Amino acid sequence: MELKKINKTFGYTVCPDWLHKKYRERVNFICEECGKHEKIVGKLQPHRIKRKTANGLYTVCQINHPDNNIKSVCYNCHKKFHANENIK
Repeated sequence: MELKKINKTFGYTVCPDWLHKKYRERVNFICEECGKHEKIVGKLQPHRIKRKTANGLYTVCQINHPDNNIKSVCYNCHKKFHANENIK
């Protein structure tokens, strides 16, 4: 797990457990897409808005910071984000 700096933002290429927990806490354990609590939909997952191939990191910054690259979403919402990735 490596901490990197891109521009003025710090982040990880692989999300450490402590940061994953912080992402969930900062949204009060509520999916940012469907608005359901993780007690109903299961443990939230960090979704990188800017993908790994575009230097997208698991960022360490405030949720409303312009460099924030993470949305905390449930499994079903996360699956929807990636549904069309393998379609050519």
